[in-house]
Amino acid sequence: MAKKKLPTIRTRQRGKTWSYMFEAGRHPNGKRRTIEKGGFATQKDALEAGMEAYTNLRYGDIGITSEKILLSDYLISWIDNIAVCNVRPSTINNYHTARRLWIDPYFTGKNVQDIRPVDIDCWMRTLLKKGFSRSTLDNARTVLRQALDYAVYPAELIRSNPSASIKVPRLAPTGIIKRTVIPVEKFRQLLQDNPFGTCFYMPIMVLYYTGMRISEVLGLAWEDIDLEQGTISLSRQLLASNTFSQLKTAASARTIIIDKKLCEELRRWKSKQASNELFYGGSYIYTYRANNDALIQQSKGVPLDNPAARISLVCTQENGRVLCRVLLNRYLKAQGLNCHSFRHTHATMLIENGATPKGVAGRLGHSKTSITQDLYANNTQKLQQETANIFSRAMQTK
Repeated sequence: MAKKKLPTIRTRQRGKTWSYMFEAGRHPNGKRRTIEKGGFATQKDALEAGMEAYTNLRYGDIGITSEKILLSDYLISWIDNIAVCNVRPSTINNYHTARRLWIDPYFTGKNVQDIRPVDIDCWMRTLLKKGFSRSTLDNARTVLRQALDYAVYPAELIRSNPSASIKVPRLAPTGIIKRTVIPVEKFRQLLQDNPFGTCFYMPIMVLYYTGMRISEVLGLAWEDIDLEQGTISLSRQLLASNTFSQLKTAASARTIIIDKKLCEELRRWKSKQASNELFYGGSYIYTYRANNDALIQQSKGVPLDNPAARISLVCTQENGRVLCRVLLNRYLKAQGLNCHSFRHTHATMLIENGATPKGVAGRLGHSKTSITQDLYANNTQKLQQETANIFSRAMQTK
């Protein structure tokens, strides 16, 4: 692709101030379109402002100042300046994760303008050989495709999107993280290994009894729980990046009715947290939510440098520090489980015992009942047996 010639940024002095001007294409009637702005103290200031104005006009205020740009730099600019206007903060974190883990390592040193479809295809096959799941490949490809779509238009960095026709390999495995139904005996063993008062006890209880997402459990505060009415009202989540965020979807903002057993354990834990705070005194860790939604943890006896609202989270360690998601994931993995195993178990148990898909969807925070049925409650052993029994009874009537 031929390199485009940058327009001439002209300057002129008007009285005591300077102005810049440059041509910016043509109007629909064919007349030249000129951009001009004045009021700058020096000629240098006017020239620099003119160059920045042209860059913003051409590249959509994405922060690109060169005809050639590394893909890694472009992706950061696109995510932080363009994508951030269209998706949730949690999705932005996911975009950066895809960039950092699955895109940047392969395209190191590659300019956006030099990437070809064969490069995208090789990248997909490389991720496949490394054993990543179909969903991982699809998420990474989606981020890159959307970013390169913007590079085509309106940024006009490239003429076509090299990833447009590249598909995820058919052999990419699905369900690398197995959806496991946790037997009651296994659940009791987990509680026995993590007795009341240890940091994993309460999250295991809440996960199993409510089917909440792990980010919702970690973001759960005492203000969200009505122990008299036996309800949990969800309004936030705590992301892996230690940032508070709104919930995943509008349907995720819900109120869950909980049973007496969980209410009793929550009441016990709330009392235990108060005792722990007295024991640790000024070294007990308080949690705050900063104005930018960042999680702040600081000793009770140390004043904050910046104003932030304290939030009393449910899932904490003995000293008040927020439960570490990585440690919980590591422990569950050693047990052949993951945090989503509890959600899958909760939904499956409900449907197997007669709950309607609509009721389960509302409890899990799904916007559609089809999501609940497809993801969490199909093809279990009990449902297979019931289906077989129905067929047997039908044959007996013949």
